[in-house]
Amino acid sequence: MGVPTFLETGHMADGFPIRLIYTGAQFDYAAHWHDEVELVVVNGQHARIGVNEQMFDLQQGDMILIKPGDVHYFMPGTERLTILLFRLELLTGSFASEAEMQEMGRLFNQSMIIPFSSVNNPTPYVEAIAAEKKNQKPGYRWLMVSRLYDLIVLLLRTAPPVSEKDAKPSWPCVSSKKFEFLESVCEFLEDHYAESIKLEQVAEHMKFSKFHICKLFKEIKGITLMEYLNHFRIIKSEWALLFRQDSILEIAISHGFNNVNSYNRLFKKYNQCTPTEFRKRHRSDITKYQG
Repeated sequence: MGVPTFLETGHMADGFPIRLIYTGAQFDYAAHWHDEVELVVVNGQHARIGVNEQMFDLQQGDMILIKPGDVHYFMPGTERLTILLFRLELLTGSFASEAEMQEMGRLFNQSMIIPFSSVNNPTPYVEAIAAEKKNQKPGYRWLMVSRLYDLIVLLLRTAPPVSEKDAKPSWPCVSSKKFEFLESVCEFLEDHYAESIKLEQVAEHMKFSKFHICKLFKEIKGITLMEYLNHFRIIKSEWALLFRQDSILEIAISHGFNNVNSYNRLFKKYNQCTPTEFRKRHRSDITKYQG
């Protein structure tokens, strides 16, 4: 899958709206997000997958549906996966009505676990898509899209009712120009996260006003630019806590925090524990799952 990054692009480089990825016997991958829907199928005995601030322990046959824009990562102890990525706006084209797009937006408005025993577990459709990709008989791409439509219809018809509070999708289908803007801002933040970044620097890089950048970023991502930056710093630091021997102070400074107090405060906001507690807890988990 290439070098781990927070923002991943290029999954659909050839214009086809579906991509399948198969992982190895042991798999871990740093925190990232992208504009595609991601459906992860656990083929091995166990998987530990984080989405935003939650960690999920999944068993063989379970699935997790990850909505576009959600930060997710795969922890050590995760075994063989099938990952299905797809772009809704490329699938629907021009024939989908606004009401149908809103319906799909509501379906993919939150990441969710689909247990192996669930009535809406779409394993047969994922297997059919994989078989078409593997055999590549004439028309296989059409059949892959067709099976994906079947999968989406299954989820639409078996999904629990949506409450009024959640009726309006927080993630619309982002236009290509808006996504290009978002990509440029995020790449700048991720390249300079270890520095003391000011809004003026981002505005100068983007050639936009601070007001315009903040307004558009919040509109697309649902959080402020600084919230995104700090969350990115925290997630990057989590991997340093797990896999480096540096002190908490050294990790705080190398991840853009001026002092250990502000780092501890923000870390606890996202993880409900201190960096020291996180390191102790998850290092013991890694040892357990790696044998």
